[in-house]
Amino acid sequence: MLKPSIAIGAAGLLLVLAACSGAGTPDTGKGTEEGAPAQPEKKEPITLHFYNVGGNFDAEGYFEEKFGKAIKAKFPHVTPVLIPTTSGSLDKMIASNQPIDVIFGSVGLVYNSIFLNEMQYDIEPLVKKYKTDLSRFEPQALEMIRQMSGGKLYALPFDSAASVIYYNKTLFDKFGVPYPKDGITWDELYNLSVKLTRNEDGVQYYGFTISPNHYFWRNQMSLNLVDPQTLQVSLTNDNVKSLMDNIARFYQIPGFNPDKTKMDSLTKMFFRDQVSAMWTPVAGLHVEKDLAPLNWDIVSYPTMNGSGPQPYPVFTFLNVGSKHKDDAYQVMDFLSTEEFLTEKAKAATFIPALSSDNIPKVFGQDAPLYKGRNVAAIPLKNMAKPSPQSKYYSTAGQHLTIALRGILYEGKDVNTALRDAEEAMKKTIEADKKK
Repeated sequence: MLKPSIAIGAAGLLLVLAACSGAGTPDTGKGTEEGAPAQPEKKEPITLHFYNVGGNFDAEGYFEEKFGKAIKAKFPHVTPVLIPTTSGSLDKMIASNQPIDVIFGSVGLVYNSIFLNEMQYDIEPLVKKYKTDLSRFEPQALEMIRQMSGGKLYALPFDSAASVIYYNKTLFDKFGVPYPKDGITWDELYNLSVKLTRNEDGVQYYGFTISPNHYFWRNQMSLNLVDPQTLQVSLTNDNVKSLMDNIARFYQIPGFNPDKTKMDSLTKMFFRDQVSAMWTPVAGLHVEKDLAPLNWDIVSYPTMNGSGPQPYPVFTFLNVGSKHKDDAYQVMDFLSTEEFLTEKAKAATFIPALSSDNIPKVFGQDAPLYKGRNVAAIPLKNMAKPSPQSKYYSTAGQHLTIALRGILYEGKDVNTALRDAEEAMKKTIEADKKK
C-alpha cells in the first residue's frame, strides 16, 4: 500500500497585523476611539491546492469560474489552485511532493485513490470547532461517508451526481420511434433499444448505452457485494445474476458490438459519432460543450421495483498532509453550504447533496442549456437504499464489469462469469491481508 510522503503539517499560525492607534501599542480590539468597530484581522495569504479524482474540473477556466471566484470572495487571503488530473494520479502527486489540501472524489473512486494512498483525515473535530450543521446534508450521503470512514467522518457531501438518460431526438425522429418518457422501466427501455439498434446505409446505430461500472455501483437492489464487517463476498447469488442479465441483454441485441462497454467508446458513440440514441453515465451531468452538437433531451433513470438508483455522492476530503487544515476545512464547509450551492443548482452545475426543499424548486432556472428541457428529470427522487460500503465495494463493481465483458467477449455463461468474478474478488482481499 502506497504511503504518503507529504508531511502531516500542523495548521498554519494566522498572523494578525495589529491595528494600532500609536506606534508600539497593541490592538485591544476596541478600535481607535471608544465605540469604534474593531478592525477585522488580516490573515496571512495562503494557497490551497484542489484535486478532483475523476478529472471533472479539468476544462480550462472551469474551476476558476465555478469555485475560484466564490472562494476568493469569501476568503480573500486564499488563492485556490486546481491541480488537473493531467498532472498525474494521486500517488504520483505524493511522490513529487505536490501540495494537496482538498480532494473531490465520488463514492465509486475514493477507495482506490484517497484511501489507497492513506490521505483521508478525520474532520469531526473541525466540524465541532466550526459548528458545521450536519443536518443540512442529504442523510443517505452522510451515512455513506460515515460507513466509509469506519464511524469517523473523513469528508463532507458535496454533489449528488445526476442519474438521467440523455437521448438524441434526431435518431428517434430518423427511425420514427417515440421519445422515452419519465418513469420508464428497464423492460420499456430495452424494447426501445431493440427498435433503435439497426444498420442504416452501412452505419451501425445503437439503442442504449450505459457505464457498466456505475450501473453496478448504483444498483437498485442495494446489494451487499462485500460485507464491511466479515468481508464475505457475494457475487454469485440470484440477485446479482438478475442484475447482470438485465444489463447484458442490451449488449446482446443483434448488431450490437460487445466492445462498446468501455467508457471512452460509449461517450464517443453518443456525443461525437451520434450513433447511440440513448446514453446514461449514471454519475453526472454533461456540459454545454458536449451537448451543443445534439438535438437532445433527458428523462429519468429507469425504475426497478419503484426505486431509482442508489446515491452516488461526490465528497470533499481534507488531505491528511495539508499544511492549512483549518483554512482548507473552512473552504470545504463553505462549498457545501446552501449559500454556495443554491447558485450552482440554479445554474444546473451541480445537484447539491443537501436536504433542502428549496434546491429542487430552483434547479436549472438560470441555465440556458436546460431551457425547454425536461429539467424535472434531474433532481434525484426515490433513491434506492445505499449498499453497505466497504473498502472493496467499488472493486467488486469493477469485477462485475469484467464479468459482463466475459459474457459478451468470451461467451461465458452468467454463472461462470460471476463465479470467476467472486473468486477474483476473494483473491484481492486475501492478497491485501498478507500485506
